[in-house]
Amino acid sequence: MQLSVLKNRLSVPSVIVILLGAILFIALAGALHFLLDRQVRSSILRHAETKATEWSSQFFGNIPEAEKIFKEGPLPEAEISRLKKSFAMVDILRLEFYDEKGKSTFVSNTPDLGPDAIGESVAQRVYRSGQPAFEIHRNEGGNQHGGPDTYVEAIFPATLPSGERIGAFEVYVDVSVLEDALEDSFREISWILIISTTIILAIPAAAYVIRTQQLRNRDMRLLELTKYDQLTGILNRNSMSETMHELFEEQESPENIGVLFVDVDFFKQVNDRFGHACGDLLLKHIADILRQSVRNSDDVVGRFGGDEFIVLCRNIDRADFERLYGRLMDKVNTPLHYLDQTYTPSLSIGAYLTQPGDTQKTALHRADLAVYAAKRGGRGQVVEYSNELEGLFKQDESRRRA
Repeated sequence: MQLSVLKNRLSVPSVIVILLGAILFIALAGALHFLLDRQVRSSILRHAETKATEWSSQFFGNIPEAEKIFKEGPLPEAEISRLKKSFAMVDILRLEFYDEKGKSTFVSNTPDLGPDAIGESVAQRVYRSGQPAFEIHRNEGGNQHGGPDTYVEAIFPATLPSGERIGAFEVYVDVSVLEDALEDSFREISWILIISTTIILAIPAAAYVIRTQQLRNRDMRLLELTKYDQLTGILNRNSMSETMHELFEEQESPENIGVLFVDVDFFKQVNDRFGHACGDLLLKHIADILRQSVRNSDDVVGRFGGDEFIVLCRNIDRADFERLYGRLMDKVNTPLHYLDQTYTPSLSIGAYLTQPGDTQKTALHRADLAVYAAKRGGRGQVVEYSNELEGLFKQDESRRRA
């Protein structure tokens, strides 16, 4: 699997599933709240309509001269007292009569609920159309006029038992207790629906997140195998080549990139004399020295092949470059102990500091020529690239062919 494919897979966060679940939960809660409010409103209006209709039938059926009182008003004290008792029986808070022209003929102001929200023009329209009008009042912070928290203002056509329409009457119906009961009931139902839906959605979401995490862990392990050298823990050849390519691509005219081509001297003899376990220990030791010698995370260390390593240094000047490989050579002189044997490693290093116009291929070639010169000159040293090395390499090639 390509490294870029692994990176893309690792960049797909399972957090998206959690986020979608949260959005769905909020949307569900909002929808239920909307439906709850709508259902409560519908139930309140039906209740108010029932109460107002009940009171209307009582008024025109039980009060003497109801038609005359309705049109002319005012009501005698005895009838007002009787009406108040009737109001209490059916939760009617206040009433007002309107004639066919929409003019108010009687108002009961007990309790004081404030000004009308509907008004005479609506009363006249109700009289003409025969269709009632409603307005729900909610006093969230308490009613300053001393009335209930929630009541319905309703205007109904005033219709005699004979069917004749003579005006409209307005009633205020107390629905506070009903609203509280409905909201409590619907709230319980809403929470049950929300919790059950959340559980239903959470099970597959949790399974997806767990499975995604398992795949991510597997891919991370695969990424480790693909990107890093398993023996030394530093970048492998493919990753090093990719890093070097990116480093040269990000600059239009790459310069001041330090390249060290490191070769372990006499590595085959170490394997033959002490065994491959000692050879592996030596490679780990060299990798540790390289990591300890670089400046910071801008410098990259990788294993290029069997006993070959590469060090890349971004934006480094010649003085720092020389100090870096000098520090590396000092550290490598530390003896390495294996079982009852002691061995002091030796490195041949080719150094090249890039110039404007260099490419990745050019830089590697010149660092390789420099390490070739270091080994040819006796090993255990650092050789910086110079143009003379091109001729030296060609001479050696000619001699070998001859």
